[in-house]
Amino acid sequence: MELSYYKLNPKQIVQDIFQKKSHKIIIYNKQFFIFPHVYPSDKFRSSRFILENLDSFVKNARVCDMGCGMGVVGQFALMKGAKRVVQADINLFAVRNAKANRTLHKFSRRELKIYESDCFDRIPKQIFDIIIFNIPFHSEPHEIKDPLERAFHDPGFETLKKFLNQATGYVHEGTRILIAFSNKGDVKALEDVFNHSAFNWDLWRATHTDEAYDSRIYQLTIA
Repeated sequence: MELSYYKLNPKQIVQDIFQKKSHKIIIYNKQFFIFPHVYPSDKFRSSRFILENLDSFVKNARVCDMGCGMGVVGQFALMKGAKRVVQADINLFAVRNAKANRTLHKFSRRELKIYESDCFDRIPKQIFDIIIFNIPFHSEPHEIKDPLERAFHDPGFETLKKFLNQATGYVHEGTRILIAFSNKGDVKALEDVFNHSAFNWDLWRATHTDEAYDSRIYQLTIA
């Protein structure tokens, strides 16, 4: 799992996450549990970029937080005024982690539903106003040996393609799909996936553009 852009040795980071018991971290003055086999959202710069922009689009919205990890983005969306949130992750450890944080922040199951799901496979049919997906940056071939690795790897963007295909059944004409990415990954290949989807897209916002690797959010709307 060679991720050379991390300041720390990535193998050691993964090893530490595997071995640690659940503990709490602070993100924007809020406490969150982080479980083993779940990547801490505070270490993803793209997650922080999403959080910085939540105020501009979640008020009174029905939100889907896809690939939710420990549950930070969707739960901050509720704190920022979202009407209700659905969270989903293929990683069972992440689902359990998000549920623990739901309890920690005293959100009801009515306002925050959490599913173990490969994209929309197990999410009941419904319509969202906002769908947020902080996707893995690495699309090269890779054998997934632990659920944690899905936070980094989506070989051939196959999961993204599935997500975009299924998403057409969960949107209305005004729905915005926000996908976080970085030029750490293959931007050209990603945008080609968008071009072959049922959605119009644009690069909505970007930051750290003067550095080696940026953080960016794409916006997709129904064509």
